[in-house]
Amino acid sequence: MSKKIEDLQRQIEEEKRKMSNCVHQFGDVFNNPETQKEEYGTGSYENHGVHHWEITAFRDKIIPRWTKTCKLCGHEEHTYKQKPIISGYEADFNDKR
Repeated sequence: MSKKIEDLQRQIEEEKRKMSNCVHQFGDVFNNPETQKEEYGTGSYENHGVHHWEITAFRDKIIPRWTKTCKLCGHEEHTYKQKPIISGYEADFNDKR
């Protein structure tokens, strides 16, 4: 079993090396929204004369995000920002978040 784990760890290190040495050739940027949990609704209860608030529910919140993927190694970069262009907006990967 440990031989297999060692082989897999070696493969992981090889892939990391390839990614770090890659000259990244990115394909088309695509809209890839991210889903986050958002708290909503609060209720209160009293404990020894002190009011406490607690979250009663969560809901999904869609966050706009754009992704580009390297054609050579599969590395992905994401951005949440856009910049204006003449015909509208495009993803801004120069603004790291």
